[in-house]
Amino acid sequence: MRRTLPLAALAALALLVAGCGTPAAGPSSATPTTPTSGSSSAAASSRAASSTAPSSSTHADPAALDVVVNKTRPVAPPDWAPSDLVAVPGSELSLRAEAATAAGDLLDAAAAAGHRLTTLSAYRSYDYQVRTYGHWVDELGRAEADRVSARPGYSEHQTGLAWDVGDAATPACDLEACFGDTAAGRWVAAHAAEYGFVIRYPAGAEDVTGFDHEPWHLRYVGSAEAARVEAAGGVLETAWGLPPAPDYAD
Repeated sequence: MRRTLPLAALAALALLVAGCGTPAAGPSSATPTTPTSGSSSAAASSRAASSTAPSSSTHADPAALDVVVNKTRPVAPPDWAPSDLVAVPGSELSLRAEAATAAGDLLDAAAAAGHRLTTLSAYRSYDYQVRTYGHWVDELGRAEADRVSARPGYSEHQTGLAWDVGDAATPACDLEACFGDTAAGRWVAAHAAEYGFVIRYPAGAEDVTGFDHEPWHLRYVGSAEAARVEAAGGVLETAWGLPPAPDYAD
């Protein structure tokens, strides 16, 4: 979740992964689908109505759109993986099918508004997160790594519902707080909910979410639920009646 590996580390990791025969976490073997273009409310309504993902009052089922993964709520079982991964349009990285279609709609709408968004990170497997988190521990130490990267099994990216976006016009702000100050970042903040996404780690909610503000990190919950979460203040834990998760238990 949070930060992915820097480009140099990713390149080295790709060689390592290829050498040991383990598939990389991002790209899916599923055939990409072409999303319906446009920003119409009809498309959003269709997504909300057609969702077949289960829901749970406990928000613990990793297959449900309303699952909550945070520092006190790990993915269970730890090695769970989605069965419906589809490439995000314009990228080799994957999300769950419904989220990928919604991402395509959002990308189209952003482009129509003059913003070329890029996909920086999407689904990550448990094994991939082991390497990502390990990199940040080596770079920053465990305490600081816990602020910028999820421990393996605690990454929202493992659900296939988390999507990190960037602005092609300002790559210096990729995975940085300044993305929120770009024209593209402001557009995302204003319109993400129309396509079923919320900014998962909003400013001022660090004591609840456990992570610093991440204007680039979007979480798919479906259009109707995104509107409800925004109306409740924009924080999943608060909107869904779950306790704060400022830190890990150990």
